[in-house]
Amino acid sequence: MGAKEIYLLPGGSIEIDRSVFLTGMDLGQKLKAPVYSILIIHDEGPILIDAGLNPEGLKDPGQAWGPRAKVIKPSLAKEDTLQSRLKQLGLALSDIKMVILTHLHWDHTGSLRFFKTAPIIVQKSEYRFALHPDAFVSAQYMENHFAFTLNYQLVEGDCMPLPGLSLIKTPGHTPGHQSILVRLDQGGSYIFPGDAICLMDNLRLKIPSSNNWNNQQAMDSLHRLEHLSTLLDARIIPSHDPHIWEGLKKSPEPFA
Repeated sequence: MGAKEIYLLPGGSIEIDRSVFLTGMDLGQKLKAPVYSILIIHDEGPILIDAGLNPEGLKDPGQAWGPRAKVIKPSLAKEDTLQSRLKQLGLALSDIKMVILTHLHWDHTGSLRFFKTAPIIVQKSEYRFALHPDAFVSAQYMENHFAFTLNYQLVEGDCMPLPGLSLIKTPGHTPGHQSILVRLDQGGSYIFPGDAICLMDNLRLKIPSSNNWNNQQAMDSLHRLEHLSTLLDARIIPSHDPHIWEGLKKSPEPFA
């Protein structure tokens, strides 16, 4: 009695220097990094992992994303909004029974405000830090994405909110970053690492991103996820890898 299917919901992209994802490598090489949410069809109802880009950016990028709209250029079409992707599957925003956030950065929380009643699961350390971030990483947190009266449910450390869904605390990219292990009732196991692993090259080369809050913790988390992947025979799906993304099955077709 747990997770039945997984859908990857395309949510646009961001244009970003590859060196942001891979410290000291490929400076000046731009890549079009995918942004997406993950929908879990569960016995308890549809579960959403991350909430993508802010749909307000369709009409006013400056208002939605501020200076980030020029530095890291988001690209979003109407069909890429979370509402549109859910509608393709016969679902509405109100059908989502739970939202799990890997972290509270702007490209993972864009549609969060629409979930007025569903529990929003986030690490307590992440929620605290998002409200008062260190200056050198503060631009990645936008209060117009998460500072709402929502049903936040703060967790501490590893836990299992529902059968088949495990939250793995993976700090480093942010203080309270978490990754999600999904174990299907009939099928395989998958790790959605959020920005603990943006590119498969982070894992292959053992090089962290350059926009982390704490690189030592980031590397510890990367090694932990690699170990769990091997131990549990769980496939890692990086968060922003355009080459991996190209080969994945996307909604409205089930990924798994």
